[in-house]
Amino acid sequence: MKFHQLPVVFGLVAAGLFSAVAQAQTFPSKPLTLAVAVPPGGALDFIARLVSKEMSASLGQQIIVENNPGAGGTLGTNKAMKAPADGHMMMLSSPIEIILAPLAYNSAHYTAEDVRTIRIVGHTGVMLVVRKGLAANNMAELVALMKTNADKPLSYCSPGNGSLYHLIGERLNSTAGVKSIHVPYSGFPQCMTDLIGGNVDFAFLPLAGPFPGAVDSGGIRAVAMLSTTPSARFPKVPVASATRGFEKFNFSIWSAIQVHSKVPDAAAEILNQHANAALAKPEVRAAIEQSGATVSQSMTLKQAQDEYQKEVEVYTAMFKAAGLSKQ
Repeated sequence: MKFHQLPVVFGLVAAGLFSAVAQAQTFPSKPLTLAVAVPPGGALDFIARLVSKEMSASLGQQIIVENNPGAGGTLGTNKAMKAPADGHMMMLSSPIEIILAPLAYNSAHYTAEDVRTIRIVGHTGVMLVVRKGLAANNMAELVALMKTNADKPLSYCSPGNGSLYHLIGERLNSTAGVKSIHVPYSGFPQCMTDLIGGNVDFAFLPLAGPFPGAVDSGGIRAVAMLSTTPSARFPKVPVASATRGFEKFNFSIWSAIQVHSKVPDAAAEILNQHANAALAKPEVRAAIEQSGATVSQSMTLKQAQDEYQKEVEVYTAMFKAAGLSKQ
């Protein structure tokens, strides 16, 4: 490089630094949106409204929670991903709509790599439940029942093809060497209705939202927790991993604040700082944990993205192992 070119180069570098600093000082410049690809009233929606309230106060801008359910989560996610990638559009999402939906549905016009993770909020346990009257009180008894009645396969419902709960059902089949019939729905409400009504035999449900209440009321029965230790919510329900052959049958589902991968570093850093601050408040953590989730520890942008990339690999492998194809 010639000496007379140095002022130009330094000028360009300075301009770039000034632009980044200026953006950090002006973001957010307008109200933000936190998109949730599920209906109002569920656990993910509850967390979105709780966190958005805290972040709104600290950011000095209103955060509007926008629910757009449908098409396995692709409807709302597609819409959010089309917004300008300036940080004013966020998503509170799970692996179902962010990782699995693009693998399962042609209607997803994005991939897992198009997303940047601001903060993993927390994890929610998963429970195996059966319809009232089914002669199974734990994982071993359910498997034995399935093997004894192999000519009349049991059925299980899920909120859609390619969802985590569908994949867990396929993992149960392969692990136990049994066959059960998958009955997909467009969401959990109809799945729950048919489960309580006895039209399907079992399901895998998150340990959050209205589902624990359905167990308490006796409409359905929890027979196993897919965690390494018993649930504080249902301490008498055994863990599936205590059953021979199911030692690694452990699943949970996370939620995360995410944005488009093209959102600038400066805006992403600000969102990360305010998300960490909101989730550090004892009252916020208590409310989330009361809903059935466990709040993750504070994390940097890099830590959040690294954790997300690991999850992409895990869920992609699960999808491929199930032998599913895109619809």
